[in-house]
Amino acid sequence: MSPFEFFFTLYGLVLGLSVVEVVSGFARLAHDSRGVKVGLLTPVLALLVLTDLCGFWLTAYQSYSDRPLGYEVIVFALASSALYYVAASVVFPREFRDEPDLDAVYLRHRRLIMVCIATAGIVMFELIPSLTPEGRADRFAFWTDLSQSWQPLVFFACMPLILLTRRKAVNLALLLVMLGVNITSFLRLPPLS
Repeated sequence: MSPFEFFFTLYGLVLGLSVVEVVSGFARLAHDSRGVKVGLLTPVLALLVLTDLCGFWLTAYQSYSDRPLGYEVIVFALASSALYYVAASVVFPREFRDEPDLDAVYLRHRRLIMVCIATAGIVMFELIPSLTPEGRADRFAFWTDLSQSWQPLVFFACMPLILLTRRKAVNLALLLVMLGVNITSFLRLPPLS
């Protein structure tokens, strides 16, 4: 087993649990949606989280498969994936009968979810690479090239607006922008080889 395979088993396991949290929310909703006011905010957020997890997973593979992986990388990656798990675990309520209005659930948890997702991304794709001089140079080159950095710039620009407003229409529009950015940018990533 290579060092990367060793690292990715833990990281992938926690990200996989995040996927299970969101998918199980959809499954519980499909199984028992009587009396549940679904709305649009939670389902769109769930799709955003799933697309972001796919991109997170793919980008981590492409970013870390050829780098040395020390203890600090493992700890930061675990922290990052754990934050994503926390975000994914509160997208849907545990019991729909206790919280039957999913738009209200979204409005209550949106800040926690956005802060966890943002922090996870910063730790995984900014902090960890910046531990080495080469990584700092790579990150500087990335951020100064708008053809590469447009996706996180738009994605992260939407987050403070989501944190600041409770207006459902504005939140939905921002989530759709973020979802579109994810799909557009992650489809352009090279396939795994």
